[in-house]
Amino acid sequence: MLNKSLSDPELILAIINNDEKAFNELFERYWARVYVVACKYVKDEELSLEITHDIFLNIWNKRHQLHINSFKNYVLTAASYHGLRKRQTQKAKPLLYVEDLGYTENEIRAINQPVTINAGETSIQTQELDTEVDALLNKLPKRCREIYLLSRKENRSITEIAAMLNISKRTVENQLTYALKHLRTSLQYVVMIALIIK
Repeated sequence: MLNKSLSDPELILAIINNDEKAFNELFERYWARVYVVACKYVKDEELSLEITHDIFLNIWNKRHQLHINSFKNYVLTAASYHGLRKRQTQKAKPLLYVEDLGYTENEIRAINQPVTINAGETSIQTQELDTEVDALLNKLPKRCREIYLLSRKENRSITEIAAMLNISKRTVENQLTYALKHLRTSLQYVVMIALIIK
């Protein structure tokens, strides 16, 4: 059982030693504040949630390389930075998200070139993508899929989903993180907007 009175530096040290309970404790302490800061920039609940999850996932994945003096300052600064970048990306290219997908400079230039849109072809591609996403969702555990659909299809908040399913907000958070990671991995080179099911 993790001692909740441990300081942030003590928890960080435990995380470096692969202690998931320590990581969960820091997540519980700060995720809401990170979410609020991200929300100030992007004005979007789901996108703010995504930014929050990405920040904490990155901390866990890079736990052996990180040198954090103040965990609170680190995550809040990260939220500001990522929120600002998302907002700028939304203004410049509202339907395009190419960051960190490994595109070359030539591919990015090609993406940024004006294109002629064929409505029929776009409709077919959208249907194909929807079919692919549905197939990927069917591979998720039943509860995880249900939570994802409530969030994306019905635009339910985390609080609403937790109340509807009689589970904790943390469980909803974890299941959404798992579902998004599953879709991102499977659709790595698909435009990010495809993950936001309309």
